[in-house]
Amino acid sequence: MELKQLEFFISVAELGNMTRAAQQHFVSQPNITVAIKKLEDELGVELFKREYKKMTLTEKGHQFYTSIKHVLAELENSVAEIKDERHKLSGTVTIGIPPMISAYLFTPLLNHFRQEYPQWELNVLEEGSVGVSERVLADEADLGIVIIDNISPKLEAMPLFKSEHKLCIPSGHPFHSLSQVPFDKLKEESLILMKIDSVHRKNVLANCEACGFLPKIVLSSNQIKTNIDSVAKGVGLSFLLDIAKLERNDVQLISMDPPLTVTIGLVFRKNKYLSYAMKDLINFIKHFPYPQKIN
Repeated sequence: MELKQLEFFISVAELGNMTRAAQQHFVSQPNITVAIKKLEDELGVELFKREYKKMTLTEKGHQFYTSIKHVLAELENSVAEIKDERHKLSGTVTIGIPPMISAYLFTPLLNHFRQEYPQWELNVLEEGSVGVSERVLADEADLGIVIIDNISPKLEAMPLFKSEHKLCIPSGHPFHSLSQVPFDKLKEESLILMKIDSVHRKNVLANCEACGFLPKIVLSSNQIKTNIDSVAKGVGLSFLLDIAKLERNDVQLISMDPPLTVTIGLVFRKNKYLSYAMKDLINFIKHFPYPQKIN
């Protein structure tokens, strides 16, 4: 029985699909298939029920999964701890941040990291909250700063601050006199939204559908400046977190009715070993002077 076989088994059990497990481990699907078959032959039991494009654990498979899951996690953490001692003065920390949050946090985060860990590399992934959370779960990112209102129970979540997605409109737009914009008023408007891995996009779509219409999306982009410039040019309306510093007078932000309030937090995989640099970064992020900070 090989460690790699057990890792493949855990991935298939959690993802329910050999193709996705293969992608997670950067191997071909036949590698996963052969490893699982050898494991079942060695144990003398079927671990999975094989259905169309889906793998579900048998009773024995679930029993085996429960037995080895925490053992493997502890082994991975022990290996990481030993490596961390050896490479205490160098290494890489990968953090995922959605573009809207990155616009606010990236510079102080980078400055702190470069000052405290000049020999370390900070690898930043810019994706929406959904994409970042998936990266952390797949161990492709060590940490994530995301919207945590509907986070996976497999992630440790540390609330940081409250924020609100506000409607971004060009100056002189008919909405400018409103204190709040009801969602049904977006029916005739063109919208500029972040890409499909963003929470704000999902929230906007859900509220529009609750009002009985599908919004007209004319542009999907994770480039904040592009989106704001497009709003100013009259291409459509967009959404920004209220922590954004616009520093321009050709657009303005207005709350929606109901308000799109979210909780921003730091996430990392449960039971994951935290390196020296990760612990320091978590401490810095936790004590940063956020607006509407959660104590």
